Amino acid sequence: MASLQDQLLKAGLANEKQSKQATKSKKKQTRDVRKGVDVGETAAQRAFSEKQAQASRSKQLNAQRDAQHQDRAVIAQVKQMLERCRLDLTGGEVTYNFVDGKAIKKLYVNAMQQAALSRGSLVIVGLDDHYSVVPANVALRIEERAPDTFIIRAESATDTIADKDDPYADFVIPDDLMW
Repeated sequence: MASLQDQLLKAGLANEKQSKQATKSKKKQTRDVRKGVDVGETAAQRAFSEKQAQASRSKQLNAQRDAQHQDRAVIAQVKQMLERCRLDLTGGEVTYNFVDGKAIKKLYVNAMQQAALSRGSLVIVGLDDHYSVVPANVALRIEERAPDTFIIRAESATDTIADKDDPYADFVIPDDLMW
């Protein structure tokens, strides 16, 4: 028994070209079903949806690239500010100790710089394992641009409230104590 396609060819209702086109489309449908492609979706619709997906991926990548570029620009600004405003620490004979995480670090400064660091008018800024001593107003501008920058300020003792019954109230602890 011949297939319907063969019968239509013999009757003259279809030609060889139409027969090949029909078998080709039938094979394509079975292949699409196997691959999980929606049969009702045309090639133009698939191309359009793929183009939209590619555009959204491109937007995400561009946003990430722009964020990285902006981060690098901020770090470059902070480095430039540190280079311009850093104090010269050469010839420092007094050590100033400070805490970086769990480690105690030390900088050699002169006596005036140590007093200014203790008062809080000078600040230590750490960037890329290098420490710079800068004025407090420069440190504020750096902190505005990059809030995650490592900045060490001297804490003032005037913020603490004195207890009325404190037996040691008459004994002032110097804030430039060496350790």
